[in-house]
Amino acid sequence: MKAAEVLAERLAESKAQLATRNATAAAQIDRITDRIETLGYGIEAGEATPEDEAEQAALIVNLKAWKAYKFALGKVTAQATWPTAPVWPVEPPIPEIAAAPMLVAAETE
Repeated sequence: MKAAEVLAERLAESKAQLATRNATAAAQIDRITDRIETLGYGIEAGEATPEDEAEQAALIVNLKAWKAYKFALGKVTAQATWPTAPVWPVEPPIPEIAAAPMLVAAETE
């Protein structure tokens, strides 16, 4: 019975960690997408600077990495080592977005 309790506890821990990682990935995807769209408005209006266009291009690459990470998280539970020793995908770097409204909101909470 003790082994079953340990396994149930490990399963709960792994599920919680997966949920946290998924939430982080979803928040980053939303944050990056919002900035890409905002920059796109300036590009479409012909008001964006070359720096704005470069920022958008860099964020598109970063967004792709975060989406790949989120996709990889979806496969963690299919691993033979789940839930006792999951192999977590490497989290991409979090881009600095000075003008991101989500970043400002998070800092004031």
